[in-house]
Amino acid sequence: MGEEFGVGEVSELPVMEDSVVSVRVSVREVQCTVCMGVYRVPCTLPCGHTCCLSCIERWWGMKPNNCPLCQTTFPTQPQLSKNIVLCGLLEALQAQDPRSHENCSQCTGPGATSLCLPCMAPLCGEHRILHGDQRHLLVTLRTTSWACRGHPRGLEYFCMEHSAALCPDCVLQHQECRRETLLELYRRNRERLEKRICDLEENISSKEAMITNQKDGYREAQILICDIKDSLTRDFREMRDYLEKQERASFWRMQQEQDAAHKATSREVQFFMAEIDRWRKEKVELQECIENDWMGVLKHCGWEGSGAPSSSPKKRYTFDENRLVDTTDAISSMKRTLMSHPLLEEAPCPPKQVFEESLVSPRTPPGPGVPTPITELPGTSPNSLLQWATHLSFDPQTVSSRLALSEDLKTVRVTNKSNQYEKSDRRFVTSQVLCSPGFSSGCHYWELSVKDSEGWGVGAATAEMGRDGKLGRNHLSWCVEWSKDQLCVWHKDQDTPVLLPRPLNVGVLLDFQQKELKFYSISEDIQILIHCYRVQIQSRIFPAAWLYGLKAGNSMTIRDLQSISV
Repeated sequence: MGEEFGVGEVSELPVMEDSVVSVRVSVREVQCTVCMGVYRVPCTLPCGHTCCLSCIERWWGMKPNNCPLCQTTFPTQPQLSKNIVLCGLLEALQAQDPRSHENCSQCTGPGATSLCLPCMAPLCGEHRILHGDQRHLLVTLRTTSWACRGHPRGLEYFCMEHSAALCPDCVLQHQECRRETLLELYRRNRERLEKRICDLEENISSKEAMITNQKDGYREAQILICDIKDSLTRDFREMRDYLEKQERASFWRMQQEQDAAHKATSREVQFFMAEIDRWRKEKVELQECIENDWMGVLKHCGWEGSGAPSSSPKKRYTFDENRLVDTTDAISSMKRTLMSHPLLEEAPCPPKQVFEESLVSPRTPPGPGVPTPITELPGTSPNSLLQWATHLSFDPQTVSSRLALSEDLKTVRVTNKSNQYEKSDRRFVTSQVLCSPGFSSGCHYWELSVKDSEGWGVGAATAEMGRDGKLGRNHLSWCVEWSKDQLCVWHKDQDTPVLLPRPLNVGVLLDFQQKELKFYSISEDIQILIHCYRVQIQSRIFPAAWLYGLKAGNSMTIRDLQSISV
């Protein structure tokens, strides 16, 4: 008989209830010395040696009362009985034998659920655990029946023409077909599929990395565009201020020249008019002398010299047109410089109405050459920001005495009179209020309804801004404001106009990981990015609000984002 157990196999034998021990059992220790097979009904002789019951009976037929191992002869034939302890050991070992399922009716019947490819053996659920080590390769039998289910041996071959798994008995029916060993084919195809899976995972990771890079690039471009827009706004504003200044200077110079010419002309005209009056008076006197005083005519014999006309003023005004021409030439040169830049001429400017409509309705496809406003990534909606929604309330310790808080601390309103709050070193002097809690890490989003206020500011600030500080007028705060029918963003006491209509709701996204502070105009079906600031401050940052003016009734409300997301 062949060996049924590997040499040195470890088995667990029950020694007492609820406890087991592990022992190493060699094949020789459970091997009969007569048949050289594993004991079958082991019996122990008086000399201590053990043999199979059937083997010792056959041995005694040749050599009565003799031990086949030590050749000891017994006086009488011993009474043979089964070795109960050794039988128990053998039964425990057989329970762990991978081939102990060969006589199981479920393994080759309808109960087989798995197939061990190296052993070519179908297995039921109970015997599946016997093939759980690395030497075996188990596959699940998902079909309810197969042609070889009733055959004693497992599946070994695969017919390529009929795409069917075959046992050694059924392979005779496919002698003309191209067959492959089931285990080799399975392993080869599985390696190919696993390699394909690895390639797909690499492709997926690569594409995901590309998407991340694209989003990061878009975010950086968005921030860069916002910074460039701020710079362009400042540059154009400075150029407009400069042009207005030069316009005023040019017209002032023209006015000065005109006034100087008028003054000089008036002065010379008055001088000449005085001379004319004096000469007219002298003329009348001379005519009267000639007519009535002939002695006077004789006495004024040297009159010709004294009656000569007086000279003109030493400084006569002369109009210098060169000064005006120089000014005109300078303005013309400036005009040519501004209007002949090749880079700007390559990008045609859209009509003002079209440009403003494109900012108001960003979902409308723009025409050729019309700039598209910067919004969130394609396909986003206001709900995409709600994943970072944060619960806020107005802070009673910072609210200005000109503002009244609702009982739920969600609404702040301007009042006619000063409210009596408890004394606090953090209370704002102007009509401002901070919200709680403050943030120093993570990503947070909140919204404020500003439809009930004619002038307002929504932003964020650090506690170090102080009770005298104003939103956006220092480096410790940022805000977007609506004032005098104009939307602007403020930081470091610098304002940047934004060509957008008045928002009804303002959303604020504070992302410490990206170091960004974004302001959004929120409506029911779309979000528009108003501005994005880079935040480098490490202090705790608080949401903030500012109600402009002293008109009673202006109010601002923190929106309940949980009810919106439902």
